[in-house]
Amino acid sequence: MYVKDYLKMEELKDGYLYEVIARNAKYGIWNSDTQGFTISRIKFGSNFLFEEYHYDCPSFATAQPVKEIEKAPSGAGEKEVLEYLNKFEGDRAYMWPKRK
Repeated sequence: MYVKDYLKMEELKDGYLYEVIARNAKYGIWNSDTQGFTISRIKFGSNFLFEEYHYDCPSFATAQPVKEIEKAPSGAGEKEVLEYLNKFEGDRAYMWPKRK
């Protein structure tokens, strides 16, 4: 699902969390250097950080930001960022179960 009215890249603040309409997440942290959002992705039972690019990027554009949420924690490691994003994503039990 894509929307007509979304925030343009020049409106976004580096290191801020945004509500996004994207293939793999509902929230992402804006990275102005890559022109993408760091998201929490679940695939085949694994949960990891992934990059989804702003809808206005020339290629692989899949994320449309619709609302600024807050300044994301800075200086956090990968595990902490993943936990932070998962707190906003909530229950994603519909995803594949983690392999043992």
